[in-house]
Amino acid sequence: MQVRNAVVAGQFYPGHAETLRSDVARYLRDSEVEPAPERVVALVAPHAGYLYSGATAGCAFARVRGKQPKRVILLGRSHRFYFSGASVYDGDAFETPLGKAPVDVAFARALAKETRSDTGAPHQLEHGLEVEVPFIQVALGEVPIVPVLFGSEATDWHVVFGHALAELADASDLVIASTDLSHYLPEDEANAIDQVSLERVLSKDYRALAQELATEKCSMCGGTAVVSAMVYALERGAEDWRLLHYRTSAAASGDYERVVGYGAISMERAV
Repeated sequence: MQVRNAVVAGQFYPGHAETLRSDVARYLRDSEVEPAPERVVALVAPHAGYLYSGATAGCAFARVRGKQPKRVILLGRSHRFYFSGASVYDGDAFETPLGKAPVDVAFARALAKETRSDTGAPHQLEHGLEVEVPFIQVALGEVPIVPVLFGSEATDWHVVFGHALAELADASDLVIASTDLSHYLPEDEANAIDQVSLERVLSKDYRALAQELATEKCSMCGGTAVVSAMVYALERGAEDWRLLHYRTSAAASGDYERVVGYGAISMERAV
């Protein structure tokens, strides 16, 4: 069995299973977000250390508690490697202290083939998808995942990827775009640019988001993943998009001079 071992357990989140499960359950419970599992098509969730972004991630995943997707497709941006296109992980599992999250290998390979994507190295040291997996394990249980990393800024290729993903995916599948917002700005500046970024996502205009990320009017380290998720959600008939939570790292650190922004967004089918 080819297993991608946890590399940031004990750093970004607790390395002890009981503590990790308890912490994630608390983030979900404290969110006070009402679940709407059958409506949600895609989520935007942060990927920082749980001390800083766990409350925001809890709001995202609380919205899908009770959902029974055929698979969860994780989209993120590589923090360590630059490459064109995507890297789709086709090993057997992602491991966390909570156990092994199985990968839908057949789907991963079909997606890689359809989108002419690579598989392999970028996933081994990447935290941006790993930190989402314990939330999946607690909120959704054992469900197959499909980890996908992008290696460049958003282009038309990533729009095409979103369309292709919508063609291949099951109607019940859940897509999660992993991203943080602005980085290391004073709190007031972070709030201002993060508001622009979040409003652009909520506008459903993925081409404008890509353009404004390129000109730095918007700021998201995983903006490429968000663009592809937006395309996917629109293809899947998601019309009701809502901001579930926003805050910065200052809420946990007390440092208001160099903050990182975190947002949770749900892309849903209308009632």
